[in-house]
Amino acid sequence: MDVFSTIFSLLVAAAGWYYMFYSRAVANLTGIENESLNRRRQRLRRIGGFIMFLLAIALFAGFHSVDAGTSAQAFVLVWLSVFLLLLTVLLLAMADLRLTWKLRRGRHRASGFEVEPPRKHP
Repeated sequence: MDVFSTIFSLLVAAAGWYYMFYSRAVANLTGIENESLNRRRQRLRRIGGFIMFLLAIALFAGFHSVDAGTSAQAFVLVWLSVFLLLLTVLLLAMADLRLTWKLRRGRHRASGFEVEPPRKHP
């Protein structure tokens, strides 16, 4: 089980590292998206990558360095930090998704294709 938890921690760290330094998906939206929104999206993704890197460290520490039997307080603190970091990654991803929805809605409006909500018939 130690091998799988170590590999999982390394994969999370690699994903975070990739998001921080090598992800170019935001750069592809430069001509499509408003410049300020694009910079915000880029910051969100870089912060998300950094949080994922911290999450990998916390996961590794949770699996390998703390034990509930020897130090319950350290165990709770490490795993609470894992859950808080995971929640932060989730919130940043939701913010990025919201920006994507705004971009899509704006593109549909600009092209003249706007989906109207269904009408209620009397």
